[in-house]
Amino acid sequence: MSVHAKIRAASEFLDDAPPGEVKEVYQDIKSIVEEDSDIIDGLESAFEKYNLSQFVTVKLPGAEKAVIVSKYNSLGSDRFYDSELGKSFTVDHRSLKVSDVDEYDSAGDVVSSITGDVKHYVSEHYPDPSSYGVFPQSSEDDIAIVIVGNKYSPFNFWNGRWRSSYIADLASGSLTGTIAIDVHYYEDGNVRLKTTKQVESDFPSAQTSSIIKSIAALERSYQEELNHEFGGLSDGAFKSLRRQLPVTRSKIEWGKAIGAYRLGQDIGGGRSAK
Repeated sequence: MSVHAKIRAASEFLDDAPPGEVKEVYQDIKSIVEEDSDIIDGLESAFEKYNLSQFVTVKLPGAEKAVIVSKYNSLGSDRFYDSELGKSFTVDHRSLKVSDVDEYDSAGDVVSSITGDVKHYVSEHYPDPSSYGVFPQSSEDDIAIVIVGNKYSPFNFWNGRWRSSYIADLASGSLTGTIAIDVHYYEDGNVRLKTTKQVESDFPSAQTSSIIKSIAALERSYQEELNHEFGGLSDGAFKSLRRQLPVTRSKIEWGKAIGAYRLGQDIGGGRSAK
């Protein structure tokens, strides 16, 4: 296998790393490729892709909140910004170390107002710590709203992440977005839930405060949908995997069954002589 093919395969492993486990996946890759520097160095773009898609968070010096790294607040050349803090910064995608922090003013009155609504919503509905960001886009009417909630419990063998991203068109009053959930449970096995849903709604274009109300309704609806699906698993999918009763719909009398089994072996000559 060529080096390029190995880099591509290793990148796919990184891209599919469960929440909170990318470091462990990276260490496994290093062991598999025996620290081959050509392959290790070739994973830089894979780390960048993972960080941008997973909305990883970093801490800026002196800041209380963690800030999101995503395509929505990218300035190019590994540089990003946060509207609420008014800072720009450079990120090393492999180590997630932050450098070259500078002032960056991108938050007008509309962005500041929406940020306040999102901050309140996240504090009420997401675990602590969770992160959010409100970022103006290239079109002056489009505002990106990004939310990520991480919950890591490695001692209990599970990790999870909820990601939401929306584009609010202030001119048309339309709201489009994506909700993605990834939960990994790995005690005595491997069980993983990965689900993505495209959502849309609308809001009065003159009332930016109604944007977060639309987001809350979309996320509540999706969570209720998932709860309903999980509730039906025991009565639906799980029952189809294994019968609770035999075809006769009567309990097996194990004493008689074992006796009949031994008799069958004797008749068929399958029982070994002692």
